[in-house]
Amino acid sequence: MRVEFNYTVEDLVEAQLRLLKRSRAVRAWRLRDLVLTSLFTGGFLFAVIPEEITVRIIVGSIGLLLGAVVYPFMNRETVKRRLRKLCEENAGPDKTFNCEVELNQSGIHAKTNGIQIIYSWENVTDIQETQDSVDIYSGKGGLVVVRNRAFTSPEERLQFIELASEYQEAAQKVSPSDGVSKLVV
Repeated sequence: MRVEFNYTVEDLVEAQLRLLKRSRAVRAWRLRDLVLTSLFTGGFLFAVIPEEITVRIIVGSIGLLLGAVVYPFMNRETVKRRLRKLCEENAGPDKTFNCEVELNQSGIHAKTNGIQIIYSWENVTDIQETQDSVDIYSGKGGLVVVRNRAFTSPEERLQFIELASEYQEAAQKVSPSDGVSKLVV
């Protein structure tokens, strides 16, 4: 099954944010930076307030909380802005791009901007339906986002998801024998 759709830099940024959200390393960095931001904000306010110690402790505690509350919003917008800049730099002057995604037994064939990537079904870890797309995640850090506009009907979208799920399940039934992996269908 083959589908085709156009996407923008904003779509690309949003897909990258989805991929980052699933990363354990990125989550650890965000937690570390949240704690550091919170501690820095609280410590700074504690140090600059020229009041008695109880007022300084209260203001410092408010700074700790404020840093913890504000950081996630600031971080998301900063990462989004940086990703947009990177995508625009790599994409060039084009405003829209074409993507072709084909599902077949050999894998997921994704073609865009003259580059074709084939994701093996053995590496597919998750197929997620979202409000605006079908997301296919690879255990090797790959992501294929097929936007709803690629489908001519909800039935075609459902057929795409079912076919992808069938291929994924078939690939998981691989049984090693003689040191060679064989696909059991």
